[in-house]
Amino acid sequence: MRIENSVVIDKVSKDLIILRYNDTSTKYFEALWEIPEGVTYNAYLLIDGDTTVLFDTWKKGLESEFLNTLNSVIDIRDLDYVVIHHMEPDHSGSIKTLYERNPGITFIGHPMTSKLMRNLYGISPKFRAVKDNETLSTKNYQLAFIHAPWLHWPETMFTYIPQIKALITCDVFGAYTIPKSVFIDELSDEYISSMRKYFANIIGFYKDNVIKNLDKVLAVTEGNIEIIAPAHGAVIKGNLVNKAINLYREFTLKTPVNRKIVIAYSSMYGFVDGIMSHVAHVLSDWGFNVSIYKFTDKERASIGDLIGEANNALGIVLGVSTYDTEPFPLMDYIINLLIKKLKGGKPVLLITDYGWGDVVLRHVKTRLEKADFTVIDAISVNGIPTKEDLDKIDIALQSLKQALTQ
Repeated sequence: MRIENSVVIDKVSKDLIILRYNDTSTKYFEALWEIPEGVTYNAYLLIDGDTTVLFDTWKKGLESEFLNTLNSVIDIRDLDYVVIHHMEPDHSGSIKTLYERNPGITFIGHPMTSKLMRNLYGISPKFRAVKDNETLSTKNYQLAFIHAPWLHWPETMFTYIPQIKALITCDVFGAYTIPKSVFIDELSDEYISSMRKYFANIIGFYKDNVIKNLDKVLAVTEGNIEIIAPAHGAVIKGNLVNKAINLYREFTLKTPVNRKIVIAYSSMYGFVDGIMSHVAHVLSDWGFNVSIYKFTDKERASIGDLIGEANNALGIVLGVSTYDTEPFPLMDYIINLLIKKLKGGKPVLLITDYGWGDVVLRHVKTRLEKADFTVIDAISVNGIPTKEDLDKIDIALQSLKQALTQ
């Protein structure tokens, strides 16, 4: 393995090389998701005799770093093919510069990709649109291109190389994190959490397509996959491959883990804060694993982490303060993300707090129920909770407990 500054170059197999950039400067992935853990951009290079095939590139803005890295391994003028698995600019960011350096390159991708190349980069290079399961043969390898639509754009595809049983998957099986090595020795709880967060943030909206595409890939490859090479995070190999595939099924089905309950709330002046402290205390005493995400005048929780944990939580408790006759803006945004990314299927306890007008509870409850969340109870509190309010909340918590343990 060769490491220079933020660049990692290593072999995935005899002729397959990873070109990895460790990004510690991007604070918000897609300008949205908080990633203090950092992220990698993984491109792969197959060198087979006189034929060289590049799979994806790095993020737009890293063109010079990418070309210098690639040029340290091969002469760019000798690059034959560039396979584009997905045109989002964190993977396709260097294709224009590559094309300008070597106009003879043949770019390979989904039939939609050529239009996106024109629209995003203003280029029309030599392009081979590949059909589902179409192949490209080099001297010792056969590359099979598998369409995987809506994971997470319509033109997403994978490459399977049967001779080394490697599946190159772009965003799928990716993770936020900067692994210490190219491969991981185990799918630790920490790494699984990174995969789950990435899945829920990026792939979650397209859940309906995950199982279908996983089954399709397993059928095409006959399950002979020993290497999964994603565009973010670590390369997964050996007996971890099946575990990773099963994890993706769990993420998709939102299978609950570790008796997890996610509490998310806003509190401008401490009223909801006090209520949620009581809720968390009761749930913890019952043996639930409680994760709390606060949005107050003193702290802002990570929305990306919240969505990631909520994906496989047993249930969710929402505390929503009232702001200008509407849900507090950050909670309104979070509720929209939960609806979009999780698409229901979770028990929710909803508690709202107001000063002069009880206008939020019904609005939020209706939105959640329309999105197929099961609202166990919905309670509205006027300012400081009274004993009667706390009694109602305790009864609601008993109902939540019963729903989660039956």
